[in-house]
Amino acid sequence: MTSYVSLPTSLNDVPLPVELPPLVLVAFTRPDLLKKVLAAVRQQSLMPSKIIGFIDGARKAADEPLIEQCISLLEELSTLVPVHIVKRNHNLGCDQNVILGLTEVLSSHDSLIYLEDDIVPNPHFYDRMCRLLEAYRHHQQICSISAYASLPAELSPRTDTDFIVSNRVFSWGFATWADRWKELNLANQSEQYNPFGEFYKIPATSQTKRTMINQFWLEKNRQTDWVITFTLAALYHQKTHLVPTTSFTTNIGFGHPEAKTYKGKELAWVNARYDANFCPKRLPVSLELPEELRHTLNNTSLTQHLLKQGELWLNPSAFLYLARQSKNLSNVLALLKLFVIRLPLMLKRWRRGLPV
Repeated sequence: MTSYVSLPTSLNDVPLPVELPPLVLVAFTRPDLLKKVLAAVRQQSLMPSKIIGFIDGARKAADEPLIEQCISLLEELSTLVPVHIVKRNHNLGCDQNVILGLTEVLSSHDSLIYLEDDIVPNPHFYDRMCRLLEAYRHHQQICSISAYASLPAELSPRTDTDFIVSNRVFSWGFATWADRWKELNLANQSEQYNPFGEFYKIPATSQTKRTMINQFWLEKNRQTDWVITFTLAALYHQKTHLVPTTSFTTNIGFGHPEAKTYKGKELAWVNARYDANFCPKRLPVSLELPEELRHTLNNTSLTQHLLKQGELWLNPSAFLYLARQSKNLSNVLALLKLFVIRLPLMLKRWRRGLPV
């Protein structure tokens, strides 16, 4: 079907959808950050049709006043746009709160636009995301659209488009459609869902080799990350994503005392591509992955990537699987080296009853 649908080349020529999608906001215990996000929402060149806020339940008594402040801030916005707030009765955790929230919204809307309480959009964000949803509505291979730019070093700079096709999902301001989300069915999967089974079976490219390592650490530390789960599910279903070459959202959450993941100070790469005035319009002429992102890493490149990963180890199953995929003896020996030098770490974890 999609091959018969023509591709637009300028976002300025794409009309807004007849029914504007809701803006979904997820917040918890950071009203100081949420206040800045909502201030940016008030400055949008196109106001959202409505806002749906999901507020997770408290983990402890001290969370309650912070949660109530977030609710009050969202309610204040109702003078400009309809606001619907869903406060969870108990703490679901970030990942389940998001997955269930998006599933709930997409059960009654055909698309949505998403922000978190530490992602500040520039004034063109909502308008551009609405038009992007309309531009690629019938191109089923595109699973999501992002407003945040993070490009691999291997990718040659592009000067002829404001977007590229990607194998990674970037959730720092993104949009998706109900049919794509329902196909992935994340709400009915386990929290550490990996359709490839094991981290070392994930197809590794210049982009997904990072996802591969992220999944390793999630599994070994018994943690979850809905964005990694979303990325893997889309990759398994042979879906891709549209990401910008310049960010039109910025992350302000690094170093916040309530931060779950980014507890340290902001790193140089985080907002390096952000432009407060960026209004993207140039669309790619093809929905093929760029050549640099298309090819699977050869065995030697993947092994070298694994060797560089600090305390990463290979259990016997991982070693045997990767060794069988190897085309030459030198790569098998490199894998054996990785297995041997990290063996004490793996044994230490095994004695402590931790996943290996």
